[in-house]
Amino acid sequence: MKLFSKESIIFYSILGAISGFILAPFIRSLMDYSTLIEILITTSIIIPIYIIAKRVLIKFID
Repeated sequence: MKLFSKESIIFYSILGAISGFILAPFIRSLMDYSTLIEILITTSIIIPIYIIAKRVLIKFID
C-alpha cells in the first residue's frame, strides 16, 4: 500500500478519527497520572494498533 494512495489516506483518516476521538480519551480516563505520562502510555498503545490494522488491511487489499 503506497503512503499517498487513495486507500491509504482514507484508512489513516478513519483510524486517526477513531483513535483521537474514541480510543485515546477512553484510555486516558482509565488512568490517574500526570498528563505527560498519560500521553506516553496512550501513544504506546495506539501505535501498535495502527501497525496491526495496517497489516490486516494490506491482506484484504492485495
